[in-house]
Amino acid sequence: MNGPEIKTERLTLRPLLDSDAANISLFVGDPRVAMNLAVVPHPYPDGAAESYIGYVRAVETKEVVWAMDKDGALIGVIGITPKEGGSGNIGYWLAPQLWGGGLMSEALGAVVAYARARGFKRLFAGVHQGNEGSAKVLMKNGFSYIGEAETHSIPRGGMVKAWEYELGLQDG
Repeated sequence: MNGPEIKTERLTLRPLLDSDAANISLFVGDPRVAMNLAVVPHPYPDGAAESYIGYVRAVETKEVVWAMDKDGALIGVIGITPKEGGSGNIGYWLAPQLWGGGLMSEALGAVVAYARARGFKRLFAGVHQGNEGSAKVLMKNGFSYIGEAETHSIPRGGMVKAWEYELGLQDG
């Protein structure tokens, strides 16, 4: 489902719009983004962005998703997939030309605050090994490294080594 609008210093986290499909296709179609994702095919098929937007809007969708909007344009997507026992998994991507500018950390901080306010007890995130930028985003927002794992990556065509992180939300 689309998440409620959240304003940060430089971003608006807002619901996905039909007009976001072109930027989703552009950025997720970039191998620098795609190869760091788990469930997005590469090359990115025609119509996939529109299907994803429809999925997010579906009543039965439990994942809470936001478009990261800067100056009126989608530059990334961030979401929480709720799990049993009050936990959730965080996933995100950002347009590669904006990497390193702190925008992803800003968006993640807002989503962590949303999760805390909604009673989530713990958040988890995994990143493909070698994706130091994403790992830094997590650590900057208080996530702790909990170990190595393997995860399936559709764009990489199989299992990849990953770093796993968690953040407890009950103590402030």
